[in-house]
Amino acid sequence: MTRARDVVYRALKRQLMSGAFLPGQRLREEHIAKGMGVSRTPVRSAIQQLVTDGLISFEERRGAVVIGWTDRDVDDAFDIRCLLEPYASGAAATYASVNEIDELEKTNEEMWATIQSNRHDRIEQVQRLNNQFHNALIDAAHSAQIRAVLNGLVDMPILIGSFYLYSIEDMQRSVEHHRQIIAALRSRNKQLAEVAMHYHLTATRANYQTLRKQHQ
Repeated sequence: MTRARDVVYRALKRQLMSGAFLPGQRLREEHIAKGMGVSRTPVRSAIQQLVTDGLISFEERRGAVVIGWTDRDVDDAFDIRCLLEPYASGAAATYASVNEIDELEKTNEEMWATIQSNRHDRIEQVQRLNNQFHNALIDAAHSAQIRAVLNGLVDMPILIGSFYLYSIEDMQRSVEHHRQIIAALRSRNKQLAEVAMHYHLTATRANYQTLRKQHQ
C-alpha cells in the first residue's frame, strides 16, 4: 500500500468494523477525501480494497455502499462459532497429525513475531495469520461436516477485521490463547482443547463487542 492509501484504508476499516456507517450507506469519495485531507486517488484505491475485503459493495447508480453487518449478525456468528469451534478443536485433539499441530504452532509463532514487528502492514498480516490458524485448526478436525458449517463464519469479514480495533495487548492475548489450544492438542486432551477454544472465543467476543461500542 502507498502511505496515503494505507492511512485511508485503515481509517475506513476501523470505522466499518465499529459500525460507524449505517448498512446501505453510500460512501462518497469526495467527502472522505476532504475529511482526511487527501486526494480522491488514495480514497478510491482504499475503497476498492474494502470491496475485496467484503465490507463494501458497488451498486449501479449508487457506487460504494456499506454492506449491512448488524449487531445481530455478529452475535449469531459468535454463538455458532462458540458451539462448533470447540467441538472442532476437540476433534483435532483426536485426529490431527503431528505435522498439522506443528504447522499450527508455526503459524501462531509467526503471528506473535509479526505483532512485535514494526512492519507497515502489521495489522493486515496479523489478521491473515489469525484467520489461517483458525482455518487450519478446523481442517485438522478432518470433518467435512464441521468444515461445511463453519466455512463462512470463520471467514466472515466483519469478524476477520476485528484486529483493526485491537491494541497490541489484545493481539498478544489472542496468541496466548492459541498456545493453550495447541498445548491441549499436543497432549491429545479432547476436553481441554474444547475448553481452551471456548474460552478464547468467549473472551474474543466480549473484547470485540466492547471495542465496537467504544468506536461507534
